[in-house]
Amino acid sequence: MDDWTSLHSQAFILTIRPGQVAEYRRRHDEIWPEMLAALRASGIVHYEIFLHEPSHCVFGHMLRTHAPDPAAPVDPVMLRWREFMADVLEMEDDQPRREAIERVFHLTA
Repeated sequence: MDDWTSLHSQAFILTIRPGQVAEYRRRHDEIWPEMLAALRASGIVHYEIFLHEPSHCVFGHMLRTHAPDPAAPVDPVMLRWREFMADVLEMEDDQPRREAIERVFHLTA
């Protein structure tokens, strides 16, 4: 992608349950191929997760070709992944407790 300015950017923080950091890493090391396909199908072209182990928090950042549509149905594979991760992440109802992060600076080279 040559024009990064046309992409929709999202960042968030998730909290890993105490004692589950190694399991969180393991599950992402073995992420399902169908989950990767579902992420790509949702318009994600760049997705990275950073771990801050002392706080049990992860910072996620993704770039999409378009903003997500909150009214669109959630891919069944993504729903299965959320369920799979429920014992590892702090949850809010049926999805990980996710705190959005505001961008306050951006530099494009």
